[in-house]
Amino acid sequence: MDSIMDILSPEGPGRKGFWHCLFEAESIAVIGANNTLGTWGYDVFKAAQVSLKADARKQVYAVNPTLKEVQGGPSYATVTDVPAPVDLAIIVIRAELVPAAFRQCVQKGVRAAVIISGGFAEADENGARLQAELARMARESGLHFVGPNCVGHADIHSLVASVSVVLRVTPGPLSLVTQSGTLGASILRMAASHGIGISKFISTGNEADLHFEDYLEYLAQDNSTRLIAGYIEGLREGRRFFELTQKITCDKPVVMIKTGTTGGSSQAAKSHTGALAGSDVVYTAAFKQAGVIRVEDEDELCDMAIALLNSPLPRGDRVGILTIGGGFGVVMAEACEKEGLRMASLEPQTLEKMNAILPGRWSHSNPVDMAGIRSLTGDPTVPACLRLMMEDKNADIVIALFPPMMTSLMSAPGMSGYPGPEQIRELEMAYQRHVANMIQMVKQYQKPLILLRLFFDQPGTSPGLTAAISGERIPEYSSSRRVAKVLSRMVWYRRYLESHSKLSEGRAESDNFP
Repeated sequence: MDSIMDILSPEGPGRKGFWHCLFEAESIAVIGANNTLGTWGYDVFKAAQVSLKADARKQVYAVNPTLKEVQGGPSYATVTDVPAPVDLAIIVIRAELVPAAFRQCVQKGVRAAVIISGGFAEADENGARLQAELARMARESGLHFVGPNCVGHADIHSLVASVSVVLRVTPGPLSLVTQSGTLGASILRMAASHGIGISKFISTGNEADLHFEDYLEYLAQDNSTRLIAGYIEGLREGRRFFELTQKITCDKPVVMIKTGTTGGSSQAAKSHTGALAGSDVVYTAAFKQAGVIRVEDEDELCDMAIALLNSPLPRGDRVGILTIGGGFGVVMAEACEKEGLRMASLEPQTLEKMNAILPGRWSHSNPVDMAGIRSLTGDPTVPACLRLMMEDKNADIVIALFPPMMTSLMSAPGMSGYPGPEQIRELEMAYQRHVANMIQMVKQYQKPLILLRLFFDQPGTSPGLTAAISGERIPEYSSSRRVAKVLSRMVWYRRYLESHSKLSEGRAESDNFP
């Protein structure tokens, strides 16, 4: 079978290929665009028009046979009536009308399509028949499409999109492929709230034409994608997925949510997109052999993305913990050991140097309880202890347990003894300098430094400051369990990469993968 990259490549001099037209279209037609607020046709047309913000020379056309004007501009009865070439067609009309509209797209010479409409194989036998007809036309004509029964796609760099979430996220290195559109859109919003930048988003829908594996192969070669994340209910080409990810994970991390592990969720997946969930045991084994990092939900996916995009992989599993309170350190140590990590035995010289700068009642071991040292902003003790931990060759990972800001009740301005606006700004600037110092240490020692932000929900604190340094950040989390899970998976991934480099061609395969 030919690679999808070959099948969808340009077919002649100056001719645009499928991927270019999907993600960088210069002209877009929205079939089913309308003026009714809150409908798919309204929202998708608005999303498509966002591309004009990136390049005013682009064109977005409304296609609706019953309207003369859509959202302030002209509407055309069919896509063939559009008075210019069309790179991308986005179809959002009733299922029974889609085949005819698709034929008109073929006639027009459209190069790529996104079929958002539902009511196909996920619905009933008639829908399955319509879907098969679309798949046949795609094979015969060369007009390939995303969907049907999806929520759309987006390139956050070019702003070409069929989903409105494009304006709520910032450009970045993570690309997401999802078999659930609404869950995928939720992940995008969650990623944005965590400061994770997005490259591309694809809701695959029923995968009548292009499969999950096709998008995976494209993203593997996409220069703006550094990390591939996904949500899977069931794969159409399991063996191909396995072979692709074996190669991709050596260059880019792949993080996946895989559901359908229980009887109820498996049945729900089948009725959702027609996916066959398959054996969870087989998927688990295949993911491990291919270097795919499996997570349970969208929270864990974002946690992993933050770490993989902002931290070097640990060289080993030995953890050093620096904390403002002994209890916090104990809880963090237990969480790490439950996830298979080990507490580092700090070097004697590290302990001696800490003796010289910490109060005599400090813990004298790992976890390092600084015994009352609380200031990140003015006292040099915390940065000095952090550097000692980062320098220590016995610690492969350093976890620092601090509040977001070392001030008390910053939400009570005007009260005697509490900082005012000017003081808060000074403290925030000092904290940012501290973060910049931490980022420099990570670069210098090539060792993960993770923050566990204590009192994460304290009103008046300044969350997100660690992401405000020229786009660089220190990964930070709100619970010891989340920190430990992230680090355990990072250690596993590092070991996988090391093992892969040694095994190369002799590595075992999952013969049972479908």
